[in-house]
Amino acid sequence: MSFWKILRVLTTNACNYKCVFCHNEGQDKFNGSNSEFLKFEDFKIIIQSLEDTELKEVQFSGGEPFMNPETLKMIQWLNDNTNLEIGCATNTQFFTDETITALSKTRINLHIQFPTYDKVRFKSITKSDLYDSLILNLSKLRKENVSFSLNYVLLTPNIDDFKHLLPFLYDNTISLKLLPYVNDKTLKHNEFQKEIIPFLDSISCQHENQNNGSLKWWIKTPSDKVITIKYINSPCFKFEFGICKNYAEIRLTPNLEIQSCLINTEGNLKLDFDLTHENKKHIKDIFETSWMNFTHC
Repeated sequence: MSFWKILRVLTTNACNYKCVFCHNEGQDKFNGSNSEFLKFEDFKIIIQSLEDTELKEVQFSGGEPFMNPETLKMIQWLNDNTNLEIGCATNTQFFTDETITALSKTRINLHIQFPTYDKVRFKSITKSDLYDSLILNLSKLRKENVSFSLNYVLLTPNIDDFKHLLPFLYDNTISLKLLPYVNDKTLKHNEFQKEIIPFLDSISCQHENQNNGSLKWWIKTPSDKVITIKYINSPCFKFEFGICKNYAEIRLTPNLEIQSCLINTEGNLKLDFDLTHENKKHIKDIFETSWMNFTHC
């Protein structure tokens, strides 16, 4: 890829969950300062600076992006002023009815963190009592026709908890993305595929290797509808740089660093100058240089 196609915009480091598997997108933990919130005007100039590039989509993330009070404004502006695909990873816990209504008027596709279908285990993983709130918000999003799927982290190769989630997915016709927990231990002993891939093969009607680190299955529900399950076969496990580069994603952090690799953040470039219309070419050049410098794991 001579250019990237996905810009992941991390609007804040802050999150109300304390999940054991959280890597915080490679960022430092939130320190309580408003400086850790990406500003709308900075975001707007950055997008305008990239308008003549091969950028195809913007994915908002964090932290929990909706802890930044301007994230919704960024989504709405992007929807009204560009043709880019728009996604957002969120736990929904800062959604009001007004937020959901506003999102329903955009082309957003939400990727909702769903740690488990077990209420007790949910509290253990997230250190919060917000399970019922999450389930209620999923119902409200469906009612308002907001597009969403769920993100589920496989903490261990044991897939029993995942299997318990399937009836909920079937009953509500919800698709899922499976993310293996990447840490020092699992990097050395990647055992996730031994159970999950044969199981998904056994219950699916179609399978595809998307050649970007993602495996995808189509599964018919008991009511004869279809859901999809993706397994993100992280290239980090085997340091498969080509697959990672082919995914073509670059990240913008709240403090305006440009991040090409989730794990190796040394040498990140930064937009440490005034973000104005006069500097749009300079902004674009920093992104291009950052991508060109991304040459190995």
